[in-house]
Amino acid sequence: MNDKSPPFELPCVAVVITCYNYRAYVEQAIRSVLAQTYRNWDCVIVDDASTDGSADHIRELLAAIDDPRLRLLARPQNGGQIAGFRDGFAATDAPFVVFLDSDDAWLPDFLLAHLSAHLNATHSAALSSSDVFLVDGRGTLLSGTFIPLRKPRSGPDGNGLAIVPGGQLADMASGIAYASEHPVTYFAPAITGWLWSPCSAIMYRRGALEPVLSFPFKANMGADYLTATCAHLASGSLILSEGLSLYRLHGSNMSSIGAAFTGGHVPQTPSYRAYRSILAADVVDYVLENSAWLSDVHGRKFIPAFLRQHVRQFREIADDPRLMRYLTRGRPWQWLRMHIAQWLRRLGGRGSTRS
Repeated sequence: MNDKSPPFELPCVAVVITCYNYRAYVEQAIRSVLAQTYRNWDCVIVDDASTDGSADHIRELLAAIDDPRLRLLARPQNGGQIAGFRDGFAATDAPFVVFLDSDDAWLPDFLLAHLSAHLNATHSAALSSSDVFLVDGRGTLLSGTFIPLRKPRSGPDGNGLAIVPGGQLADMASGIAYASEHPVTYFAPAITGWLWSPCSAIMYRRGALEPVLSFPFKANMGADYLTATCAHLASGSLILSEGLSLYRLHGSNMSSIGAAFTGGHVPQTPSYRAYRSILAADVVDYVLENSAWLSDVHGRKFIPAFLRQHVRQFREIADDPRLMRYLTRGRPWQWLRMHIAQWLRRLGGRGSTRS
């Protein structure tokens, strides 16, 4: 009798649920992990010193559920979102990692669809992101898509490559086979800007995420912006057009306002818009610190091209003196203009935005 079992084991996925004062929602997040059709996962719930009794509530839930794949890590003091990411990441060792905000939830095929995409036979990527359904605090459906997600909306995207998950691997291991009528698109590291849905819709390769989470960013919130943007630089992203999770707009989100959703893009709070300059400068720090290996992998033109696009998006970081040689390489007149502009800003007492 021929052995039909595959010559490998399917990977475990590390699930990190981050919670801060979301006692009202965290049970739905946990139960959405338990309901996954892909069963090979390990989950750590990181409570960031909540003051609403979340940690005790989670302990009671885990005792009632009694699943050894679930465990609680309660931080003694609040450290912000990125501290929760780091602690959860360090407490796991699986080759794929997902961060689930405790006010969000997954549909049952989330893990299966993402792994099937990651294990395609065309392009290996640093991370994947799927579409989301927007719901309010009571769970009422508000929208069937997240507009900033870079998915095909009126035909193929000219900068992306269509991916077909499955194939030979699906034939060898039926447990990873996932059929979907929704396209999967690969975007190379050279494609810049926000491509993804929010945090809870993203799966990372551990190897791409490790250098990002070990970097000493100054920001303590907006972790999904830093992790997605910086991990993408390693080997690109896979975008799943299928909605596979619920993103909750309840008025207490750090990045989005509590006003009624009007459709289209989700408006951001004024404080978050101001905070974006810190995130943008953190990305610059990461890119410059890792410029040697990024240039080795992608070529010497990669860093200047990325930084030019980044500065176009965040003009407030343009006076960082470290950027001049990258932004003006081969462009002497631009170098002169930037040099004069920086001199005028210093003369006016503005100085640099980054030490």
